Amino acid sequence: MNIYTFKLTKKHMVAAVLTVAALIALLILAIPGGEAAETGGTVSVKTPQDCVQYLTQLGYRLDAASCRSKKVQIPKTFDAVYETYNEMQKECGFDLTRYAGKKVDLSTWSVTNWPDGEEVLVDVLVYKEKVIGGAVYTASVEGFMYGLRPMSEQPKP
Repeated sequence: MNIYTFKLTKKHMVAAVLTVAALIALLILAIPGGEAAETGGTVSVKTPQDCVQYLTQLGYRLDAASCRSKKVQIPKTFDAVYETYNEMQKECGFDLTRYAGKKVDLSTWSVTNWPDGEEVLVDVLVYKEKVIGGAVYTASVEGFMYGLRPMSEQPKP
């Protein structure tokens, strides 16, 4: 039987703590859900057709002819309304704070398969060919607005 001994010094302790910290940082960056979850999965879209494909994967059927696109600017500072809107985005894995003051592409389509047949629109916000947010909503005053998530996860009307 062999017996090994080891003298724990401050130098060894510091090295051990730094190694554990480096491993934790590596795990945080390597596990899906770090950066990707913050940006809603970092979906790359280069064309409106890519947006349609993305939304189709989420379960939405769209009227392709209804597509409207424009440039909008995310405010540099968020007022109460925009803070509420961004909280909705965060619930879906997006966060618009990093895009404050930036011009982004906003594309809108009519949704043709909403369960109660109500006229529903879907928006997608894109910055540098990445989806950074979006919403599903009605134009009605008594309507609703939900964050962009799979249709199966949306509240039922």
